[in-house]
Amino acid sequence: MQILELLELTFWIDRNIKSPAITQKYQQLQAVIQQNVNARNNQAKQPFEVQKNAVIDEIIDISTSSLTNEQERMLSSFGILDHLGQTGVDKLEGILFKNSLDIATAAVKVNEIVQKFNIAIQRSDQIQTNLKPLIPDYESQEEPENNENVVMRVHFQNEVSLENISDFKKLGNTWWEIGRGIAMAHDHSPEDIKVIGAQKGSIIIELAVIAAIATTTSTIILSALKVADRVLTIRKKAEEIKALKLSNQKLENDLEKEAEKEKKEGLENITKEISINLNINQNGDGEKVKVLEKSIRNLIDFVEKGGEVDFFTPDQDEESEEIEKLRVNFSEIKKLEKRVLSLEDKNS
Repeated sequence: MQILELLELTFWIDRNIKSPAITQKYQQLQAVIQQNVNARNNQAKQPFEVQKNAVIDEIIDISTSSLTNEQERMLSSFGILDHLGQTGVDKLEGILFKNSLDIATAAVKVNEIVQKFNIAIQRSDQIQTNLKPLIPDYESQEEPENNENVVMRVHFQNEVSLENISDFKKLGNTWWEIGRGIAMAHDHSPEDIKVIGAQKGSIIIELAVIAAIATTTSTIILSALKVADRVLTIRKKAEEIKALKLSNQKLENDLEKEAEKEKKEGLENITKEISINLNINQNGDGEKVKVLEKSIRNLIDFVEKGGEVDFFTPDQDEESEEIEKLRVNFSEIKKLEKRVLSLEDKNS
C-alpha cells in the first residue's frame, strides 16, 4: 500500500467513524443492554430501540466504495469492515435477534464491536501521527506535471498467479500487450506506464499511469463485468428452469445460446465503444484498433481468470474530470464484482 493511500484511509476513518461518534453510539447501546443484564428479577427491562436505531442510522450509509481494495483490506484487518454499511446493520440485528432471550451474550458481542472500533481508531490515529510528518505538504501538493497521478495495482492471483519464471514471462508479455494497446489509444507508448513497486503475498505490481489510461482500463473492466452480469443472469434463469424440473430442454438450450451470444456480442462491442470514446477511426487507425482489441481481450481474460486491478489516486485530484470518472468506474466495478461473484456462486 502506498504511504499516501494509507494516510488517506486514516482521514476516511476520521470522517466516517470518529466524527459521527459511532463507537460512542455502540457504547450507549451496550450500556442499556448491560443494564438489563444486571437488573434484578423484579426490575423492569429497559428498551434499547432508540439506541439501536441510533447506531443503524449512522452505519447504514457508510460506503467503502470510494476506497481501494487495499484500503478495504486494511479496514478488515482492523476488524471493523463487517460492521459498516448494510452488512454492519445485518450483523447487529443478528446479534440482537438471535440473542433476544440471552441478553448477556448480546451485551458481550456488542461490547466486542465497541472494542474493535476503539482499537481501530487508536491504530488509525497512530498511523496518522506517524505518517503526517513524512508528507508535511500533503494538503498543498500539486498534481505532477507528467500527470502520472494514478497508481494502478495489478494482482496476479488465482488462475493468473505467478508461480515461476515462465509464468512471469507469459503474464509480463500479456500486460505489455494490455499496456501497449491502451497507451497507443491515448497516443502514448508502453514506456509511459512505469513500474513503481511490487508487493508479496499474491504478487502485486504497482504501475504509475496517466489518469486517462487508468480511466480507460477501468472502463474496459466495468464493461466486461456488465457483460458477465447479463450472461450470468441468463444462465441463472436456465438453472431455475432446471430446478423446477419442467423438462423443457429446448428452452434451456435457447437460454444457453442466448448467454453465449450475449457474451460474444458484448465483448465485441467493448472495443467499438472504447474506439468511439477515444475518437479512434476504425479505418484510418487500423493498427491502433487492432492493438487495442488485443489489449482489451487480454485484460478481460486476466480479470475473468481471477486477476484483480485496483486504482489509487490522491484525494487532491478530485477536481479532475478524468479522476472523477475513474472513481465512479471503480466504485461501480466493486459493486458489480460482488454481484457477479454472488451470481457465480448461485450458478455453481
